Amino acid sequence: PVTASIYLWSHRDRLVISDVDGTITKSDVLGHMLPRVGIQWAQKGVPQLMTRIYSNNYRIIYLTARPIGQVDTTKSYLHKVTEEGVHLPPGPVITSPDGLFKSLNREVIQR
Repeated sequence: PVTASIYLWSHRDRLVISDVDGTITKSDVLGHMLPRVGIQWAQKGVPQLMTRIYSNNYRIIYLTARPIGQVDTTKSYLHKVTEEGVHLPPGPVITSPDGLFKSLNREVIQR
């Protein structure tokens, strides 16, 4: 089945764009891998910070260099990030249009 979310915002809405890898996660590469084996690899305090921002009427956009083929995994990861019962607020996830190998090359090798 195909699922989708639509975010309908006003042109007056205030936005915060947050990088996922190395900002929400503790590091770029391990942030990709460790959540797949059940290890939460988020920075301490991120859910509380993002929730405070959201509660002040900001809309959140999550930005990642992960390939578009990992969008479902990335959304699932963001949904599971929790600390002291606080979750990340909802928001669209914008990924790289590149495939896995091109994205890994750019984010791991070329850096």
